Amino acid sequence: MKKNIIYFILVFLCPVILTLAWWGLFSSPSLDIREEGKVRYVYLDSRGPYAKLQEKRNEVLYELKKQGILPGASITLLMTDPRTTEPDNLLARTGYIIDKETNLSPPLKYAELDPRKVLVATIKAHPLFAYGKAYGAILAYCQKNGFKLQLPTVEMYNKSILSVEMPFPIGKEEITS
Repeated sequence: MKKNIIYFILVFLCPVILTLAWWGLFSSPSLDIREEGKVRYVYLDSRGPYAKLQEKRNEVLYELKKQGILPGASITLLMTDPRTTEPDNLLARTGYIIDKETNLSPPLKYAELDPRKVLVATIKAHPLFAYGKAYGAILAYCQKNGFKLQLPTVEMYNKSILSVEMPFPIGKEEITS
């Protein structure tokens, strides 16, 4: 019986734990307050559950490939809070960062984020873990410092690194975490 437990641990449990660690299960996000520059992005609007944003992002990628445009990092602007909005009424923009000189054709839209002061949570992890950890850190920071989540949040995912930016509340002092 004891021999079976040792084999179970070595053959099953250790590889599972190592895989989850490699995916970022034990990673923690870093928080920073900084000034971000202008960002130009291509997107499609989305209405409905945020779990379906990847489908919309794939539509954007398909259109970019049709138009011969090389996308940068993925970007999503969450316009509504899923904690207070019905799933069918959630609003977002999702797409990719693009060069300033890129010309687009419909149905793609483009917009720019102006320079802004943001609270940024950054984490290197699989999306399965990254989003929850990043938003958890931002929400904990907000609660600790006496303000609410500011929208829209900007999510950028590139090479296994997720950055979630929340506009820093106007009139708030920079409070360390």
